[in-house]
Order: sequence, then C-alpha cells, then structure tokens
Amino acid sequence: MENVGIDIVEIARVKKAIQNERFVKKVLSEDEIEKYNSFSANRQVEFIAGRFAAKEAIIKCLSDHEIPSMSILNIVNSETGKPMIKYKDYRILLSISHEKEYAVAIAMLEENK
Repeated sequence: MENVGIDIVEIARVKKAIQNERFVKKVLSEDEIEKYNSFSANRQVEFIAGRFAAKEAIIKCLSDHEIPSMSILNIVNSETGKPMIKYKDYRILLSISHEKEYAVAIAMLEENK
C-alpha cells in the first residue's frame, strides 16, 4: 500500500515562528539544529520552512501506521543535495522545493517492511 503526504508552508509565517526557540526544537532533530545554526538568518528561515513542510508531509504519509513527532524525524541530504529520510523500517521518498514565499514538500511511503 502506498501513502502520499504533501504540505505547503508560507515562509513568512515560519520566520515569525522561529523567534520562539521552542518552535525550532519542536521541528528540527538535534543534527538538523546543528546544521540550522551554521546558516545565515535568511538561510535558516528557508531551511526550517522546507523541513517543516517535509515533516508534515512525512507525518501525513505515515498516518495509517503511526504519527511520529517532528523532532525525531531526521532529514539528511545526499551528496547531490537530494533530501532523504530514514525512519524505522519505512522507505519514504521525499522532495522539498522553495519558491519565493513558499516551501512545499511531498512524501511517499514506498513500502513498509
């Protein structure tokens, strides 16, 4: 069975939300927080907006199985920059895109081993 999740986020809303450090800790894993802290302020907003959209999409695609918290989902990038997620035994395909005022992501649960 394949499940799909999609989410879109207005980057301006995320810019306001990150003023509260609890939001950052709620959304990002420890590894992602380290990466986030290495970016300029503008890149931080774009990064967390993309991760927020991606994690919402992942949660939606897993909703028939479980609903993980965002901070335990750790998204990494391949050598070519492609976002990837490893979570338990799930095989999840993921894509994140940014366009001016929005970040969007789609996740598809390919198979559950």
